[in-house]
Amino acid sequence: MKYLFFLIFSLNIIFYIFLIFKPLNIESDFSIEGGNNLSKIFYNLEEKNIYFPKAIKLIFNVSGIDKKIYLGNYKINNSDSLIDIFKKIYFGKIILKRFIISEGSKLIDLFSEEIIKSYCQTMNLINECELEGYLKPDVYFYDRESELFSILKKSIERQKIDLKKSWRARDSKLKNFSKKEILIIASILEKESCANERKKISGVIYNRLQNNMLLQMDSTTIYGLKDFNGDLKKKDLRDSSLYNTYMHKGLPPGPISNPSKNSIFAAAQPEEHEYLYFVAKDKCSHEFSTNYDDHLKAVKKYQLRK
Repeated sequence: MKYLFFLIFSLNIIFYIFLIFKPLNIESDFSIEGGNNLSKIFYNLEEKNIYFPKAIKLIFNVSGIDKKIYLGNYKINNSDSLIDIFKKIYFGKIILKRFIISEGSKLIDLFSEEIIKSYCQTMNLINECELEGYLKPDVYFYDRESELFSILKKSIERQKIDLKKSWRARDSKLKNFSKKEILIIASILEKESCANERKKISGVIYNRLQNNMLLQMDSTTIYGLKDFNGDLKKKDLRDSSLYNTYMHKGLPPGPISNPSKNSIFAAAQPEEHEYLYFVAKDKCSHEFSTNYDDHLKAVKKYQLRK
C-alpha cells in the first residue's frame, strides 16, 4: 500500500511537471488592469483556455505577487508553457512599445495638444509654453498611452541637462549668448547639416550674425510656413513669418526642431574660420565660401549643374 501511494504521488509530480513545462501552442495577448485580483487574472486566462493547476495558483497566493502585480499588456507565444506565463506575470514582463523622438523632429508631430497642454499646466508654463527644441532625441519605452506624459517630461529633463552642459562649456566669444540662443542654433544645425560638418556650419552662422548679415536659412523659413508642400518657392522667401531669415536679421524667435546632443555642442563650440556661405554638394557635404562671388560659382556648379 505504501509503495502504491508513493507511485501515485510520483506520477502526479511527473504529470504536474509535464503540465507546467509543456508548450501551450497558444498565441495571444492578455492585460492586467487596475483592480484586477488573482481570481480575475486566472478567469481571464481561462477564457483563453489557459488553466493553472491549483498548486501553481497556491504559489501565486503565498508569494504575495497579488500585491505587486505590474499592470499592462502581456504577450503569450506559441512556445510558452504555464511556467513561462507564471514568470512573465511574476517579473512583470509586459509588452513595451517604442516611442521615438527623432533628431530634427517637431513637437507637434510627436505629442498631442492635450499632452502638451497638460505638461505646461503641471509645470506652470501657461503663458510661455514653448517646448520646441527641448525634447531629447532618443528611443523611449512605454506600455500605456498615459505614460506619454512621462516620456515628454523625461525627454525635456534630459535635453536641458545637455543644453546646460554645452552652455557652460561654450566658446568664450559666445559669453553673451543665452541657453535658448544656443538651442536655436543647434536646431538649425540639425536641419542644415550632418554630424561631420556641424561645427563648421555653426561657424558660418556665428560669422553671419557677427557681420549683421541675414542668415538666409531655408530650414527656418520652411518652419514658419503654414502650408509647406515640400517645394520652397521664391514667394515663400517673402513670407512675413519671423522665422523667415531671408527677411529678418538675427536668429528666429525659437528652435525649429529637436536637436541632438552633437548639434547642441556644435552650436556652443563653433569652428573658427572666415566662411560666410555654404551650398550643398551632396547629402552630407557642402562647399564653403568666404565671399558672395565664390558662393555664386558654387551654386552654379553644385545646384544648377552648369
